[in-house]
Amino acid sequence: MKRIVVIFLCVFVILSTVVFFGCDSKNKSKMPEDLLENELDIGNDIDQDIDIIEDIGEGEDESLDQESAQPALALSRYKVQATTTVNIRSQASSSSQVLGQLNSFDTLPLIAKAGNWYQVYYNNTPAYVSASYANLVEWSNHTDQLVTGLEVQALTTVNIRQEPSSSSAVLGKLNRLEHLPLVAEYSRDWREVIYQGKKAYVSANPEYTRVFDPEKNKALIDNIIAEGKKVLGVPYEYGAQRLHFNGKLNPKFTGKTFDCSSFVQYAFYMGANIILQADSRSQSREGILIHEHELEAGDLIFMWSSARRYNTGIERIGHVVIYIGDNKILHTWGTGGVRIQEYSSGWRERFILARRML
Repeated sequence: MKRIVVIFLCVFVILSTVVFFGCDSKNKSKMPEDLLENELDIGNDIDQDIDIIEDIGEGEDESLDQESAQPALALSRYKVQATTTVNIRSQASSSSQVLGQLNSFDTLPLIAKAGNWYQVYYNNTPAYVSASYANLVEWSNHTDQLVTGLEVQALTTVNIRQEPSSSSAVLGKLNRLEHLPLVAEYSRDWREVIYQGKKAYVSANPEYTRVFDPEKNKALIDNIIAEGKKVLGVPYEYGAQRLHFNGKLNPKFTGKTFDCSSFVQYAFYMGANIILQADSRSQSREGILIHEHELEAGDLIFMWSSARRYNTGIERIGHVVIYIGDNKILHTWGTGGVRIQEYSSGWRERFILARRML
């Protein structure tokens, strides 16, 4: 009897195992692949999410660094300078949208060379200029920080402030004629600049600072001097015809003779399309006043002449010359006409004032 009971229990256990675990086996035979796929997908998503989170984390760290050091766009050591009026395009294609124009001698920061195109920084975004109509020029004040390509120059000693407010902390001083990269015209009263790798602010008062492009100015000055040299030897004539009066071309101008102020007017107009007044006394009121020890190529020096030596004020001015660097001046007077001479002690003693027109 005991044997029968034991056999019965064994058969029951076997049948139960088949019924219950057999169903579970069937389910497992269908599901593992699906489950495995889902688990792998989920796993990949998790990995991707982790990568994204890591990227965001790195981006946040970079943005913090950028906020302090401003490397928002890595620029090269060069600018792109137009050789004629050229379109600025949205893509490296002559059929792409025209965003603006770059005039002769104007510059934009270079990002990279892209085939026959230069990728430049224009209006806070990358753009393109044809390499056929532009050259590369090296920055005079290179920085890796995000900039406009322009410089803010001090016309007197000005404070560099942490924020655009006269009550903000002073970070340093910008001395007369020193300059810093312009980031933006922040407001009517303030200019945003890069100072020691960080954003800072200086006054936008035109009596204190000005914005200029040193590479463009250098190209224009070189052109002015080149145009002046083209007429070396042209005879001097007191009261010679001017190229223009108040911006209107003079039909009587021939270019066969010059006096000092008509020569300077001619060189500046032909070389840089800058219209100066017709006589040296009027010209001496234009541009930025420069001390003699601050002279650079392209500056104008105003002197007294024998006939005006004992006059007072601006009426003492009777001669103007173009300083061309290396202690040399380009001008015209007397026999020999247009010439280059040393800025010797004889000329220096006649110095009254100097002006920078660019």
